[in-house]
Amino acid sequence: MLQGSGFYSIALLAAPLASLIVLPINTRFLTPADYGTLDLLQQVTIVVSLLAGMNLSGSLGFFLAERTLPAERATVLGTAFFGSLGVGCVVAFAGFFFAPAVSKLVFATTGDAAYLRLVFLSVPLTFVLEVCSSWMRVEDRSGAYLGAALLRIGVSVAGTIIGLAVLHMGVWGVLSASIAAMIATGLPLAVYAFRIYPPAFEFPLLLRLAKFAFPLGLSGVALFVVHFGDRFLLPHYRPMSDLGVYSVAYKIGMLISLVYFSFHSYWSAQVYQIARRDDAPVIIARTFSYLMLVLTLCGMALVVGSHPALRILTRPAYAGAAPLVPIIVLAYYIRGIGDFFRCLFLVQGRPGYDAACNWIGSAACIVAYFALIPRWGIWGAAIATLIAFILIGFLSVFWSYRVHPYKLETARLAKLAVAAGVPMAAYFMVPVSSLTAQIGWAAGLMLLCLFLLTILRFQTSGEWEVLRSIPGRLRAAGLGLGGAPLKGASGN
Repeated sequence: MLQGSGFYSIALLAAPLASLIVLPINTRFLTPADYGTLDLLQQVTIVVSLLAGMNLSGSLGFFLAERTLPAERATVLGTAFFGSLGVGCVVAFAGFFFAPAVSKLVFATTGDAAYLRLVFLSVPLTFVLEVCSSWMRVEDRSGAYLGAALLRIGVSVAGTIIGLAVLHMGVWGVLSASIAAMIATGLPLAVYAFRIYPPAFEFPLLLRLAKFAFPLGLSGVALFVVHFGDRFLLPHYRPMSDLGVYSVAYKIGMLISLVYFSFHSYWSAQVYQIARRDDAPVIIARTFSYLMLVLTLCGMALVVGSHPALRILTRPAYAGAAPLVPIIVLAYYIRGIGDFFRCLFLVQGRPGYDAACNWIGSAACIVAYFALIPRWGIWGAAIATLIAFILIGFLSVFWSYRVHPYKLETARLAKLAVAAGVPMAAYFMVPVSSLTAQIGWAAGLMLLCLFLLTILRFQTSGEWEVLRSIPGRLRAAGLGLGGAPLKGASGN
């Protein structure tokens, strides 16, 4: 799991790292209103993918797990690829002509229709990249996945810097860089895929893929409402500058979800095989404990480091984002728990449970949006998101146990809660103002958490042995790279 998810972690963590690199450039050359406009355009792409993309990539894991012959796997991949490409072209054609109406609906003005036309033209590329990415994860082609992800990120970052800092193109510069990155990645991936599996297509199989993916698509729409529905509602009650501040807070808070997705990219594709093992209950319990450890440490780091990070990376106009970060981090921490257990629905071939969890949470979120956003603005939006993920997480944990009973390491999880709860309580009770003090206080709280984990004996004896062996293994690896010392010692 560590090896497989390690490659995905590099790819997925490279994206927020790149985002942080360009954040000073974005906030320098884009006003908060421009930043909010760009964020809405990105959400339109996600909405279109969820509503019209059929989510065929989400069905690859289940259907490829049933097929071992290369010809059968080629048919599954080709059918998903060409089906997604065809749907994407139809969506692009329709969106191009209805862009003014969509602009009026989303932005309350037709002035952004030109931006939307460019976004819609990129939809076929988006669908193709989703299928290729899902296929590489299912077959655990982590090296190719990493290479494609880094290529896309590199082109996007370079294009954004050129478009904003050199050409001063504003929103156009960021959109153009994104499309250039998709082209530079999508074409090589298509060639790579069809060199392994020759192109094939079966319409009956397309219908089966769509039938399995339909509940997952509904689930994705529901999650989108929770994730980004507030972006569409906020401009109707608050100025666009508030949306820009909220988007920056979300960008930082959602970093914890990217940490989870590094693991989820592996887990969601391989859980079908893991669940069939005789020792599956032990593996699931231990894996969940490790996941909670990583998410807890990363979530703490994001919360205690948000104030100094924003002071360093952004202008004072974005300072209001810092108090929102803890709420968003907690929401996506809970979301990670729910996602872990909802994979068990798919193992049992019950994607409808996944959709039900997310739609119930989405309905609660919509009610909370309209109840809280008009009164409290961006604070109401953040709290509504938290409420939704708490409900989704509870349903996911409860219902997944009904379809696939599991065990948890409750004693270790309790120790983790204490070790994290003490420093987090200190963080909120003892505020600091200067930048230097904020950095030192954040580092001290993280060390306190690690100290408490140690004295509470969160680690098992076997894990301690592994930790103690790491320095020796690193020294051995260094000698192995040198070559000569090992040769003299062994005589071989």
